[in-house]
Amino acid sequence: MESVKAELFIDHIKKTKAKNTIKEYMCSIGKFSEFEKKNLDDILEERRQDIASGDFMRSMHYSRELEEFHRDLLDKKFSINSARNYCIGIKQFFKFYGFPLVNLSGEISKTVLTTKDFVPSIQQYRDMFNASKTIQQKVIISMSLDLAWRIGDLVSLRKDQLPDLTQEAPISFDLVTEKEKVIAKSFLSIETVELLKTYLETLPKDNPYLFPANHDRHLDPETVNYHLNEVAKTAHIKIPLGKRLRYHCCRKRFLSTCADLKIDPNTARILCGKDVEESMLTYLSEVSHRTAFIELKETLNVSNGAIKKTIQTKDMEIEKLRRELDETKLLMKAMTEMFGKEILEKARKAQPHNKDIVMGIEHPLTPIEVLELYAETIRKREQKEYQKMLESNNGNGEGSQ
Repeated sequence: MESVKAELFIDHIKKTKAKNTIKEYMCSIGKFSEFEKKNLDDILEERRQDIASGDFMRSMHYSRELEEFHRDLLDKKFSINSARNYCIGIKQFFKFYGFPLVNLSGEISKTVLTTKDFVPSIQQYRDMFNASKTIQQKVIISMSLDLAWRIGDLVSLRKDQLPDLTQEAPISFDLVTEKEKVIAKSFLSIETVELLKTYLETLPKDNPYLFPANHDRHLDPETVNYHLNEVAKTAHIKIPLGKRLRYHCCRKRFLSTCADLKIDPNTARILCGKDVEESMLTYLSEVSHRTAFIELKETLNVSNGAIKKTIQTKDMEIEKLRRELDETKLLMKAMTEMFGKEILEKARKAQPHNKDIVMGIEHPLTPIEVLELYAETIRKREQKEYQKMLESNNGNGEGSQ
């Protein structure tokens, strides 16, 4: 496929298309060159002459050739979707040079719903999450079910692109998608946020990516799919013969769950970074996105609510301590009012030699100061209990799942 025109086209798509799309386009123009038994430069020149001739039938020559190429692919047992995708690459090649092709029929544009993907149930995703041997695997599963982005957008994510993880979850996370160049208005769930807090501490400092590989690169899609299949095996999930498990299945699970919950389709598209008509954006607000995501995550969560329940339990314990502290203060006040003289007298007898240093002058503590110091001791002890619980609430990582 030695061709100056082809090289210029490939340089262009490398700047504008996703990695998998680039591979498809390169393969498609190569196959078309073989089919025509001509160099791509010669094909393009012939196309230019066809149009310049002014003859309508001649100008449709390569449209007919494209349909012949499409039929040849089907005869060679390429799937309908693969044949269509190869033809799209060729159409883009002609369009890039200002010679777009016109379809003579609708055959080239036909697609069928793929039946190759095995889309795990949410319980199976939970089993995979629990069977994960590394925190990176857990993050990939949890994050993928939150964002449902295309795999190229996920693996190329840099650490500095993450939102502030100290915010209250769910945390808004916007990203311009690589393929469609639209804004995905997504969210990170409390499960993913807690995992990320721990996961980030394990990452190398000299690699900018959230999912790093060697030589300052990020994981490739094939590696992610390999890990998902290994985790599925560990979780004893049987993938039916002829089916495949890949990252894209997370996106399908996300969208099918949206459908089951009757979430507005445009909201679902925005949440996972699919294109939406600009006229619809006026009617879709941040609040509606957040509300839809919260509803979605009540069903689509990998811990089956375990992290949420843990957080709620900790909050209940903290609130209980607050009430006990308020009750203690009230009890002390009541005791002071009822038995003030007796308490002060006992304090004076019990600690007659207690002294403190104020402004460099030594003086004995009064009974009230003794009570205040005792109260301060109680306060510090309970503050330590608060702090202990708050710290135990951070970084629910691999070990706590």
